[in-house]
Amino acid sequence: MNKILLYFLVIFILPGTLISQDDPKLTEIWDPAPEIVTPGKTSEAPSDAILLFDGSNLDEWTNEKGGQAGWDLRNGILTIKPGSGSIKTKRSFADCQLHVEWRSPSKIEGEGQGRGNSGIYLQGRYEVQVLDSYNNPTYSNGQAGSIYKQHIPLVNASRKPGEWQTYDIIYAAPRFNIDSTVKKPAYITVLHNGVVVQNHSEIKGATTYVGQPQYIKHAFKFPLMLQEHGNPVSYRNIWIREINITRLFNGTNMKGWYTYLDSLGKDNDPSHNFSIINNLLHIEGKYFGYISTERSYADYYLRVAFKWGVKKYPPRENGKRDCGDYWCVGTTINSPNKYETAWGMKHIFRTENFENPTGEWNVMEIICSGDQSEHYVNGHLVNCGKNASVSNGKILLQSEGAEVYYQSVEIMPY
Repeated sequence: MNKILLYFLVIFILPGTLISQDDPKLTEIWDPAPEIVTPGKTSEAPSDAILLFDGSNLDEWTNEKGGQAGWDLRNGILTIKPGSGSIKTKRSFADCQLHVEWRSPSKIEGEGQGRGNSGIYLQGRYEVQVLDSYNNPTYSNGQAGSIYKQHIPLVNASRKPGEWQTYDIIYAAPRFNIDSTVKKPAYITVLHNGVVVQNHSEIKGATTYVGQPQYIKHAFKFPLMLQEHGNPVSYRNIWIREINITRLFNGTNMKGWYTYLDSLGKDNDPSHNFSIINNLLHIEGKYFGYISTERSYADYYLRVAFKWGVKKYPPRENGKRDCGDYWCVGTTINSPNKYETAWGMKHIFRTENFENPTGEWNVMEIICSGDQSEHYVNGHLVNCGKNASVSNGKILLQSEGAEVYYQSVEIMPY
């Protein structure tokens, strides 16, 4: 029977669609098409950039403890107030393109590392050195454009004290295995005043003043930090673009998704159990089923922002609503967490509840790497496992008796 089906498949599909192996169409890829981005003029931010500092306020920044940033903001310029401490972004980032403009004081005071010293810390721990390196000898792996104490810049492209300088940084964040070993180290490219000074340099670990750098596992996304080092270095025009990120939900439609309801099947939703409301994906929850990506994914970091609505439906009207557990639907995974067998499947419990109250936003992060998985709720690791029976598949958002809203669904290679 299989041979007969294959025969007819060849007969009916091949005629009229035969393509020569020399046809250039074989190597043409049309889908997905890259998102259209409007570039900025000179150093202006492109259309998809996040403006971290445009000279008007410090809304995107806090001090190291999460309080108000203590640097001086005057005439659109942000200047370090010595003794006030470093500042960090409220948002977290991983792979990115970062643009920073900075200026060392025009009045020369000190020498070596004591002259115009600051630093840009990717993910709060990997430093690109900021220093007045114009006619200012110091150790080479500590001058402007260095990856501090790790990589010497290819050239010294520094301008004179008091002149504005630019860093354009391309950064690929490190990836970690579930046992905290490094799956892939971080890499960085830096252009200083338009000149390449770091060319895909491998970062060896977190920046340290004494001793050798080493990696300590951390969250995949982490805030950017600007260092206060006792010198009144100034900053302006700071913007960042997240790269290698795919926004699975665009806020306007369900492109790239299909719906499935247990009673009605695929893409049949007459009661609008799945809908877009005020740029949010709304799942009514009245009917059991899911919304699924059309594509399958493997080795990824998934970030979802969601909140529970108030509606609940039979037979789950009295059931609890939570996240962080693993339900192994037709699959299995080994976890150090407690588990049970329920509804014919393995149910692995989360370690602790870190959810916000109903109606408040939560962030769920899931890392799938080969046969390993980690599950974070609002920044806290609540579940993990390895030796999973599956390593790739579609992303499904479930509808099961409870109303829920999704603000964003993003995925990145891991």
